[in-house]
Amino acid sequence: MSVQWVKTVNGRKAEMGANWIHGIDRNPIYKIALKNNLLSETFEGRKLGQKVMFMTETGQPVNTKIIEEVDWAYGTLIAQCEDFYQCGIPTPMENDSVGDFVEREFYQKFADRYSEKELRLRKMILEQRLLGECMITGCDNMQEVALSEVGSFEEIPAVHYVIPPGFEAIMDVLKRDLPNNSILLEHVITEISYGDDGGAPHEVCVKCQNGRKIYADHVIVTISLGYLKKHANHLFSPSLPEAKLASIDSLAMGTVNKVVLEFSGQILPDEVFRLELVWDRDIEDNVDMSQRWFKKINSFEAIASNVLVGWLSGREAEYMETLSDEEVGRMCIEVLKMFLKNNGSSLPQLKHVTTSKWKSNPYTLGSYCFIPIGAKAEDIETLAEPVVSKSSKKPVLLFAGEATHSSFYSSSHGALLTGQQEAQRLIDLYSH
Repeated sequence: MSVQWVKTVNGRKAEMGANWIHGIDRNPIYKIALKNNLLSETFEGRKLGQKVMFMTETGQPVNTKIIEEVDWAYGTLIAQCEDFYQCGIPTPMENDSVGDFVEREFYQKFADRYSEKELRLRKMILEQRLLGECMITGCDNMQEVALSEVGSFEEIPAVHYVIPPGFEAIMDVLKRDLPNNSILLEHVITEISYGDDGGAPHEVCVKCQNGRKIYADHVIVTISLGYLKKHANHLFSPSLPEAKLASIDSLAMGTVNKVVLEFSGQILPDEVFRLELVWDRDIEDNVDMSQRWFKKINSFEAIASNVLVGWLSGREAEYMETLSDEEVGRMCIEVLKMFLKNNGSSLPQLKHVTTSKWKSNPYTLGSYCFIPIGAKAEDIETLAEPVVSKSSKKPVLLFAGEATHSSFYSSSHGALLTGQQEAQRLIDLYSH
């Protein structure tokens, strides 16, 4: 669970990492938030409505009936994608992807029903929905995501909540019962050695860059998949089992970034909380990234009347990390001017820009995992398996984090649940 935030002028926290509580049932984060009254806080000036604007880059609104038509077809197709895993159905093609399947089936349903112009608009809406799916999944495009495995992820039903005081409040609850000085900062780990070391009192030694060594009987490893993909081969001594290293290599670590724009006044019309950007993305692959990265932003959401948050994933999200906040802000203003140019009012002054940089963060090297073509859901289970001592037959290395939950991978509740599970494994070990 990665938590970063920026406080806006009205006191609301704009999350740069984990953003929502996904569902209620079986979600430990929801239970923590509810028990500690974290969902009831309101903020003065938060009087946004529930309307959503779908606009093209020419500033034209998209007909609601067309949106509903495409959404119905899209929702049906995504459900069909999940059925391949959940019902054990062979995919239509070997190494098939979610993106390819959805596009094939969509054209089959719509191609003969509309003119080229009418079909083009519906394709733009479909692409906009697939961009949103990329944000949820963490991929660059849905052609990367294995059709045979996507149904392994389980979405908890019910409402998705935002925590008004921020996800940091959840962290405060989790750490408040910890003993003083039990959290060590600025201790970069260089090696985790484990196994029988000539009668040493502890089987695990965690070596830090600052020279400190920490000895333990067990270590719960919650390192991000991105970090493991880069460092696992030399971080552990002896090396991790080959099957675990293969699973680390097979799974994908996606990048999802945010841009937070704070203005001097209200941006979107009254009662509108989200602007959906229906881009014409029929572009050539050789168009320079500097001329197209912003087309990966599929929406801007108002978290306050004067604050917008945009999301983007994949290569474009990584490219944005190479730009200054000022450069990102200037381009976002141009985007908003395109989509809102027929709205009848000029944009207020842009006061502040903040962007996340999860790919270039040396300790995350990405945002969260997904199962790409060539990988299997079983790779997550393999990554989660403890490494057992040959001498004591006890688990010495245990693994937790979002990439180790077999059905809640990529989620903050999956991260917390796996940590609780591995802690309970150790409690049970010494309770018998």
